[in-house]
Amino acid sequence: MLTTTPFSVSPNPAALYLTPSLRSALHKVRYTIDNRQGLTCLLGDAGMGKSSLMRLLHLEYEDREDEVTVAFLTDPDFNTPNAFVRSICQAFDVPMRRSLQAQKTQFKDFIMEQAQVGKNVVLLLDESQGMDSETMEILRSFLNFESNTAKLLQIVMAGQLNLRERLKMPRNKALKSRIVMYSLLSPLTPAEAKGMLEHRCQRAEIKLPFSDEVIDIIYAATGGVPRDILRICGYAFEIARVGGEQAVSRELAEASIEHERSVMEEEAA
Repeated sequence: MLTTTPFSVSPNPAALYLTPSLRSALHKVRYTIDNRQGLTCLLGDAGMGKSSLMRLLHLEYEDREDEVTVAFLTDPDFNTPNAFVRSICQAFDVPMRRSLQAQKTQFKDFIMEQAQVGKNVVLLLDESQGMDSETMEILRSFLNFESNTAKLLQIVMAGQLNLRERLKMPRNKALKSRIVMYSLLSPLTPAEAKGMLEHRCQRAEIKLPFSDEVIDIIYAATGGVPRDILRICGYAFEIARVGGEQAVSRELAEASIEHERSVMEEEAA
């Protein structure tokens, strides 16, 4: 008997359905990291798969520990420049120092030590839309760690679309100019939405419980946002299962959409 939902919204890279948009983003990020180009930026609305993609990258580069040192900050501390630098250093197990300048120097020493043994240092920053101009300037200064031919620190910033607007501000021009490549995650197409659901069901070894009509209804209500599709499908699937049904009816899908809307309204209140 199936004990967990195949439609979980947790950012599990193993469950990630790689659309052309996600594949393109992966290619750009890997290119920037592997060629030691410095900074790349991953943008997308909430629920588009940024965190899952970052977790996938983290796993990939952890597996290359002989040549890469990687750290992933899922929720960086952007409250002050000092807190930001300390959170980065903690992620890399760099010793703590009292002052901001001493901490930055300690981190630079760590980067240089890694370079001397031939290691590429990779920093993955999720939720980067929370950065202000001071923390962006810290990040820009880290990109000055370089040799004649390569950056010694590779940074991937993932954030919601308002990150793009922050980067366009005049005071953040210096960091924006360092971005080698942008990746913008697109909503799913109807065919991709069905493909994602089929992928989830194949992993769970169950039959797809949604007809094409039901998928179309859910797609129209979500605009193709993966997380929203999965939330509605997960709720509808559980209600159908409780009722002893193997398929989700049109009526149940519509009721699940209304349930999701009421939940979102409560969360926004």
